[in-house]
Amino acid sequence: MFKTKDLAYMAMMTTLIIILGFIPAIPLGFIPVPIVLQNMGIMLAALILGGRRGSLSVLLFMLIGFIVPVFSGKATTLPVFMGPTAGYVFAWLLVPFVFAGLYKALQSQNKVILFALIWLAGVLLVDLIGATWMSIHTGMPLGAALVSNLVFIPGDTIKAGLATIIAYKLRESYINAK
Repeated sequence: MFKTKDLAYMAMMTTLIIILGFIPAIPLGFIPVPIVLQNMGIMLAALILGGRRGSLSVLLFMLIGFIVPVFSGKATTLPVFMGPTAGYVFAWLLVPFVFAGLYKALQSQNKVILFALIWLAGVLLVDLIGATWMSIHTGMPLGAALVSNLVFIPGDTIKAGLATIIAYKLRESYINAK
């Protein structure tokens, strides 16, 4: 089972994801998916908590969302899972697991490698699953949905970089505090 410290970390990460949802989304107009900051919280959950604890933190966020509007735009889980953004949000559950699997395969503490792994799991995977669902939900051709996701790549890359730096600095602080 989990130690009390693990549960506290998962609760704090869930709280951070919720807080990032309070920052207003930026609608793009040409696709029904806005730019949000919550996905940076998902990347931080993966980088800091790892696969199991990170995904449980994301799951807790989604469960709280059934009662409280925790998603960007003051939405709850059910409407989000019934809309065009469902694929992106569902993919959030996979990000910590996929990152942890990639990390386990490479076992590198190099910042560039960590950035590349979180970019693959937190940006590329999410955009692929999200575009696929958006295509199914809206009837948009898959190619068009994938191309429309290109607008997210620069911002999500910056978020992945920030998440990597934050996680790396937190690890450094923790190691230096011992």
